Amino acid sequence: MNSKRMGMLLLLAMAVAAFSAAPATAASAYHKYLMKGSIIEVSNEGIYLCIGTEDGAEPGQVLDVMRISRDTSGAPKGGAKFKREKVGKVEILEVVDEHFARAKQVSGEAKVSDMVELETKRK
Repeated sequence: MNSKRMGMLLLLAMAVAAFSAAPATAASAYHKYLMKGSIIEVSNEGIYLCIGTEDGAEPGQVLDVMRISRDTSGAPKGGAKFKREKVGKVEILEVVDEHFARAKQVSGEAKVSDMVELETKRK
């Protein structure tokens, strides 16, 4: 086995060990970088968002709902192009925990996999 392949296998083993040893840290990283802002469920109970106290969510906040789709008007050389389209607004009814909140539709239409963002407060 060549040294480059051996190094890659060692790096992979270290990453697996790190995530196995700290599952809470792995879950937090998954939330922060991959799911944050995702609409994960739309049901009679409400719209569940992957945004919670850890992200500054509070009841009463109104958020824009954005739909991300592939822009087929011509992809750049480096890969696909995507566009963001505002498709509605939701209002947070309750914060479930540090990662999740329940909201209601204020306008438009929210679907699973749409995104919401908390506005950052300017100082």
